[in-house]
Amino acid sequence: MSKPNIASTLRRRAEAVSLAEPPSAAQSAEDQAYEVLFGGKLMPVGGKRTAKLPIERLRPFQTANIGFKPYSEENLNALADDIAANGLIEAIKVRPIADGYEILSGHNRVAACKLLGWTEILSDIEPVDDDRAVVIATVTNLQRRQGLLPSERGWAYRALLEVHKHQGRRSDLVETTSVEIQQRLTSRETVACFFGVKSHDVQRDVRITYLIDPLIDAVDERCLNLMCGVAISYYDEETQKLFWERLKTNDWQLTVATMRCIKKACPPPHIAVSALKKVWNASVVHAMQKKPGKTISLERKKFAPYLDKLSSDQELETLFLEFLKQKFT
Repeated sequence: MSKPNIASTLRRRAEAVSLAEPPSAAQSAEDQAYEVLFGGKLMPVGGKRTAKLPIERLRPFQTANIGFKPYSEENLNALADDIAANGLIEAIKVRPIADGYEILSGHNRVAACKLLGWTEILSDIEPVDDDRAVVIATVTNLQRRQGLLPSERGWAYRALLEVHKHQGRRSDLVETTSVEIQQRLTSRETVACFFGVKSHDVQRDVRITYLIDPLIDAVDERCLNLMCGVAISYYDEETQKLFWERLKTNDWQLTVATMRCIKKACPPPHIAVSALKKVWNASVVHAMQKKPGKTISLERKKFAPYLDKLSSDQELETLFLEFLKQKFT
């Protein structure tokens, strides 16, 4: 089976999940997503239950860095108002851990309920392993939340890719009814197919997570061009710090063309301070020299009464420049 056909198969399976009847207690949406992402029928896990849990016993997700940022104060207040008016429509998802319960899905709902003074919250409790925990914690956010930042997508994709690679080395997670699909598609292609994006989009977003924190923030805040950030991510930490310092003092002026020149002259993983400065400055000067001058356009019909009195357009230009000199000097 060719890769395009495999990708089509995965997409059809994902669509089948989205069009299916609402999942039962024994088959959550995340379980179905797990089966689509990793192939086969998920082996049942006992001990699922729903109960009200003390909020003080809930812990944030700590199994992996999945990157999702909490709601802004404005959005959190809006969520709290909605819960106050309509109640908690969907229970949060947790799993038991040594000192309480780890939140797999519902961090913002928990925060909103705290604002309302709640001491308990309805929770779906399931004793899942780390791989399943990562899938539950990422899939819902990637599918439902709008306007995710590049780093949020990147960390989530990266966590899923790690799970996918890990799952490929185990035989106790699924009944392998889709082995051919999983063997022929790379982890990145499988994740991309499920979420309806291109493989290079997944790769691009994941690369952002290899930047130092200040550069990740710069990409998220659109101070640093996304593709420039991807290119910088292939350099070591020391070199990334050099980029950070220069960007701060250069008003974040780094174009894709300049970054391309830097990468060609000084390929990853390391650049010396003097080399970076030299190639960066040379690239900027070269770009300025190539930059065409601006052309001023004037409506000819507005000058029609005077054109017959002039010998050429050049004379009109000379008179106009003389006027400007008298006006502004």
